[in-house]
Amino acid sequence: MGNFYVNFSVKGADPRKVAEALARAGRRAIVTPSRGGFVVVYDEEADTQATAPILAVGAALSRDLDARVLAVLNHDDDVLDYWLFADGEIADSYCSDPDYFEDDEETPPPGPGDPARLCGLLRPGADAAAVEKVLRGEYVFAAERHEELAQLLELPDWSVGLGYKYVDEGEMDEELDPALLIRVGGSEARPQDS
Repeated sequence: MGNFYVNFSVKGADPRKVAEALARAGRRAIVTPSRGGFVVVYDEEADTQATAPILAVGAALSRDLDARVLAVLNHDDDVLDYWLFADGEIADSYCSDPDYFEDDEETPPPGPGDPARLCGLLRPGADAAAVEKVLRGEYVFAAERHEELAQLLELPDWSVGLGYKYVDEGEMDEELDPALLIRVGGSEARPQDS
């Protein structure tokens, strides 16, 4: 069985402000420390891989924090989708295999991805031609595509391969200190480092 995860990389935001925005929205989530200018969010409902919660969380974080947000979905290591949010709206989207899922009448399908727009909004100076090769290239596993994309965009290592369920169960990147995670929602709404 392959990986199943969803996460959100929030550009230029303070982890505590991210946690506060999620709490105001009534979300149950885990927030990482900032690395390389990005905070990663693992949202419990979005991790079910339903498109509507992914779009809702990405748009809300982008709007409430005035931030660029990259939402990524890996489905069984077969498909990688992303949605890039700016000003609370979808600015770019991508699906590695558009024919994999049936169309959902309630949400728009991801687009073909625009490497120049993705790089320009998320990491100016990133190599758009290299991103193009990653988006259009052949990969055995979606996590490999995601890892190369994250490297080109200089996202934290823990933006690849992790979602709410994995982190909540203690499966996480070795560089991610569990004591620095902020949990939002439910009876566990507390920074773990206090």
